[in-house]
Amino acid sequence: MKKNVPLSIIVPIYNVEKYIGSLVNSLLKQTNKNFEVIFIDDGSTDESMQILKEIMAGSEQEFSFKLLQQVNQGLSSARNIGILNATGEYIFFLDSDDEIESNFVETILTSCYKYSQPDTLIFDYSRIDEFGNALDNNYGHGSIYRQKDLCTSEQILTALAKDEIPTTAWSFVTKRSVIEKHDLLFSVGKKFEDTNFTPKVFYFSKNIAVISLRLYRYRTRPGSIMTSRPEFFSDDAIFVTYDLLDFYDQYKIRELGAVVGKLVMTTFVSFSDS
Repeated sequence: MKKNVPLSIIVPIYNVEKYIGSLVNSLLKQTNKNFEVIFIDDGSTDESMQILKEIMAGSEQEFSFKLLQQVNQGLSSARNIGILNATGEYIFFLDSDDEIESNFVETILTSCYKYSQPDTLIFDYSRIDEFGNALDNNYGHGSIYRQKDLCTSEQILTALAKDEIPTTAWSFVTKRSVIEKHDLLFSVGKKFEDTNFTPKVFYFSKNIAVISLRLYRYRTRPGSIMTSRPEFFSDDAIFVTYDLLDFYDQYKIRELGAVVGKLVMTTFVSFSDS
């Protein structure tokens, strides 16, 4: 039987030796230690795992953690492995080249209590460069973050369609039961895997808490998927678009349709010349 903790943080790792130290330090600095971390080595070929092991061995961390390994299968597969091994009531996906603020866990758990265990919580974020310096960013940060009461899935999907919140899997914390009940997993072997995962989580979350604080630090770095030429991944973009279209065809609510419509238009514009 799984021993439950309030929060499982899932961290896939692949060749991030320059950034893994910053990520782990942001975990060690958490003001609330009542969480577990699941590190999944996705077949790294650099010193990422060695650095991670040395930091963890030399620190007095007060949270539990697991170190899992697999042959390189990509981000989606690693996240799915994390889901299957998570014991937390809530799940959070943390990218291994990013960071979280020191009050991340404390704020999330306090908000869970305040809002009587909502299905999902969303929060704002800041953007940093490869050296950790703050960058300007206009994507997301919408008026939805000023919402004081619980939101419905329809409200959050509307905000998603308007680009008021990011589509990224790191932009929310959700109940493990939401993921497990509806068999939600990331599409293995595909880029843009957040695009057809996040809307499904929001659809099945009937009450969603909004936190106005910028709790996540998203790093923009050379060589990342997001800075690569998008035409290389046009087939993947088309795959996730059709997958979300199939999802909409099953549930057919207006707000979900708006998300799908935005995705179709974005895909068409981005790849029409590729």
